[in-house]
Amino acid sequence: MSISEKRHDRLASRLAFIISQLFKGESLSLSDLAQECNVSIRTLQRDFKERLIYLDINYRNGYYRLASSHRPFRTDRDIINFANLTHVTQFFPALDRKLLSILLDKPLDSPYIIYHAPPKNALSLFGGFYVVTQAIIERSIIKFLYNHEAHLTVAPYKLIFFDRIWYLCGVVERKIHVFNLNNITDLCITISKFQKHSDIEKIISDKNFITALPHFQYIMNLLNQ
Repeated sequence: MSISEKRHDRLASRLAFIISQLFKGESLSLSDLAQECNVSIRTLQRDFKERLIYLDINYRNGYYRLASSHRPFRTDRDIINFANLTHVTQFFPALDRKLLSILLDKPLDSPYIIYHAPPKNALSLFGGFYVVTQAIIERSIIKFLYNHEAHLTVAPYKLIFFDRIWYLCGVVERKIHVFNLNNITDLCITISKFQKHSDIEKIISDKNFITALPHFQYIMNLLNQ
């Protein structure tokens, strides 16, 4: 193999490595790449500016990363992030890439059973669950009928699954309210936004508050008498 062929072979291998890491969702620094690929930072800068110019790559705080909208598949990082968002990680001593590689590299029967009784009433596929989730993430005010009664305007904070029921916890006229998701109908997102308050977030996330969810409305009625 000629010197020119060897140089092109190293270039192809380096670009393939960079592209594969980007498509895995990795954030790449020039210093780490220079050490990994045994080339200068200047060479890598040329790679990103000239040879990888057609990839939608973001550069921030010294790291190159593929724009999330252009990643063609989910990564280990996405799986771990989902586990964190849904609080599944609390059931494992560690939920990291090492464990994921053990579980996902080969097709197998699950070695675990984490049993939670399913909801007492199955949620509709096209019901309010997706809409409420979107509203919470976007901090949008929602309106709905509750128990087929007056239309309520609510700032949604959390969806909480407890004792086989999904509850929506939100704020109505500066007061915390709890709703059984199965009793919500005619749900829609408004164009109005709201600002979340950390003290309300703290109350809603407290274990004692969560375990009292089935009795919340009864307690509120007593306090309002």
